[in-house]
Amino acid sequence: MNSLRVLLLLLAASPALAGDAPRSALEETARRESRLVVDSTTDREQVAPLLKAFQQRYPYLQVAYRDLSGADIYRRAISGTQHGDVLWSSAMDLQIKLVNEGLALRYSSPQKAALPSWASWRDEVYGTTFEPIVLAYNRQRIAERDMPDSHTALRRVLRAGNWRVASYDVESSGAGYFFFSQDSRHNPEFWDLAAVLGRSMRYQEGNSLTLLKRLQRDEADIAYNVLGPYAWSFARQHPQVGWVLPQDYTLVVSRLQLIHKAATHPAAARLWMDFVLSREGQQVLAQGSGLPPIRDDLPRRLGNIDLAREAAKLRPIQVGSGLLVYLDSAKRSLFLKRWREQLPAALQP
Repeated sequence: MNSLRVLLLLLAASPALAGDAPRSALEETARRESRLVVDSTTDREQVAPLLKAFQQRYPYLQVAYRDLSGADIYRRAISGTQHGDVLWSSAMDLQIKLVNEGLALRYSSPQKAALPSWASWRDEVYGTTFEPIVLAYNRQRIAERDMPDSHTALRRVLRAGNWRVASYDVESSGAGYFFFSQDSRHNPEFWDLAAVLGRSMRYQEGNSLTLLKRLQRDEADIAYNVLGPYAWSFARQHPQVGWVLPQDYTLVVSRLQLIHKAATHPAAARLWMDFVLSREGQQVLAQGSGLPPIRDDLPRRLGNIDLAREAAKLRPIQVGSGLLVYLDSAKRSLFLKRWREQLPAALQP
């Protein structure tokens, strides 16, 4: 009996026997790999604090961080030769397509338990951020009290007045097509809204930052479907730009991360995955990059808005096979044809 107690005490006291061995083995393998390649749609400058924190934790890893579009990440991933070890993209539908095509390495991260149930799929892809899509506006032209704060109110205002709208290029931008197609799933009056958006459209862009600059330069009055963290950060430095969280429903997107099945440095990729999803990594993303955390055990804020209090109107986009619906070529062609019909002749492709 005494021998059994001694053995149990030894098991509890020894990190090597109490469960740290797999982690140590992973780190040792990553040390031998010595390198990690991350392909990402997030600007390097924006995630510089995260990169710094990761390198401090794992100084023996040389990290090559490559800024790419979601479409480029997808193309490289299927090429079989030019892809990174980790693929981190805001093009949620294309990331799911890679998983569906068998190009993601299955990895059950120990951080998974802290994530919402909708934020991962098949232990192959994980959401890393919680980003509401907002309406941004030109405060030189629209008073805060007059800015429509819902999709319904926006439709009414655009129908009644002569407003200049900027939004994503649905035809050429993967994010733009994704945001608009998701809108159509959540808004039964989407095509009524699309009709007035199309008539008011002056600029179609490929990213949120360019849309916000249109407002700043007084070239547009309203920017539709802007990523919340970009709007919040931009408005802090440019007070002539404001933003609102739509009160009828607010889509929430997440930057999805997966490890390529043919990763050259799979152990280093696992360390990166775990770090980004860890409390430390999520706090760095929130405080250093302004990206609200995906973890349920951390507070989520967008500027001065406590997102927990807005839960009833927030509609996180489920990570899973449902994102493949609008990648079907027939559905995509039909959607784009109908959208083109809403645009003025000057913006017709």
